[in-house]
Amino acid sequence: MSCLEIERKILDYQENRLPAAQRQEVEAHLSGCSECRQFARQLQELDAALSLGIKSPALSTDFDRRLRQKIQALPTEAQRTERRRQLQIEFDAGMARLRRGVFELGNLLDHLGWPVTAALGAWLVWRITPQVTARLHLRSLGDVDPNLVPWLVAGAVLAAVALAKAFPRHRSRFLVW
Repeated sequence: MSCLEIERKILDYQENRLPAAQRQEVEAHLSGCSECRQFARQLQELDAALSLGIKSPALSTDFDRRLRQKIQALPTEAQRTERRRQLQIEFDAGMARLRRGVFELGNLLDHLGWPVTAALGAWLVWRITPQVTARLHLRSLGDVDPNLVPWLVAGAVLAAVALAKAFPRHRSRFLVW
């Protein structure tokens, strides 16, 4: 074994937690390596100093009784299984409510209404405005520049969406489904 491996195992060696084969390897290495022997001696001295300096707390006289009570108060396997079953039922019911809530038509429109309306409005402006401006005469628009028509149409669409969102109770009058 290398010195690094010995250093990693020396605490287990000193506390008799190594299997017999590894213990013999550590002993053989320590007998031939003065640096590792010095390291082991330093660890023993540190351990002795710590055990003198640190006092372990005294346990109260009723510690055993209280510990047994706490152990007995722990839920049984049947109680844990029943609690797990109840939690699973609650979880499944909550997930069902969430799925129902998200995919109901009203909720779906609330979540998708703005993006869909904006995309539809942009598509309509892009698709219809050139045809409308080609058919309109300057006189029918008054003094409005034909280049402003796409912006006017987009503004009207966005105003309609904003009004529908601002007055949600009245939305059902305009939507037929």
